[in-house]
Amino acid sequence: MIKKRIPVSLKIKAHLFKNFLSNVYKGYSFRFAKKASHSEFDFNHSIEITQEIKNTESSKAKKLNFKTAIDSIEEYIIKPNEVFSFWGAVGNPTSKRGYVKSRSIVDGVLEESIGGGLCQISGLIYYSCILANIDVLERYNHTADIYTEETRFTPLGSDATVVYGYKDLKIRNSLKHPIVFGFSLTETEITIQLKSLEAIDKQRITFKKTTLKNKKIEVLTFINEQEYDRSVYNILH
Repeated sequence: MIKKRIPVSLKIKAHLFKNFLSNVYKGYSFRFAKKASHSEFDFNHSIEITQEIKNTESSKAKKLNFKTAIDSIEEYIIKPNEVFSFWGAVGNPTSKRGYVKSRSIVDGVLEESIGGGLCQISGLIYYSCILANIDVLERYNHTADIYTEETRFTPLGSDATVVYGYKDLKIRNSLKHPIVFGFSLTETEITIQLKSLEAIDKQRITFKKTTLKNKKIEVLTFINEQEYDRSVYNILH
């Protein structure tokens, strides 16, 4: 009961402070990537992923959120051994900062929230990083699968949910040269480019699904036939 009476803003501040201490303890705080000019580098190589933007009542708002987040993410250069934090780059997705309400999954339930839809951006970053064999330090899968095989726009298991103050996506550039994330956006598609100075060896990624009891799905992610990660989802469809 006491937890329910605590304002959401205070809960977020408490979690942000907890995350700050964790980042210091793990040494991330001293290695976070920074905004920098791209003009001194020639990012001539890339890994690309294109995904459909589903046409829904909230797709227009979702694309507005995409554009706002992308503007921030594209300012960063991630040098070797530096850490990129999704929320460190994007910041708090508030209406004052240009974000609007769109559909998102909150505690396994679909609802409208400020900054809704940003998980498609974080998922693209995660997916491109495992394709490039870049270290993923922190990633969370969604708690629920809301799509059918006909409506799915990305393989189940390639997602990365983000919740400001609570769940972040962090990667470390384990390559020997700087990288950046670039995006292109159309009315119906979004494309990520993980750009680098040298060619990147693209890994073989496979996802193996198993239906569990109590309407749950387990997805094992394999990189070059080696088990890499495990995600479990509640089935909502």
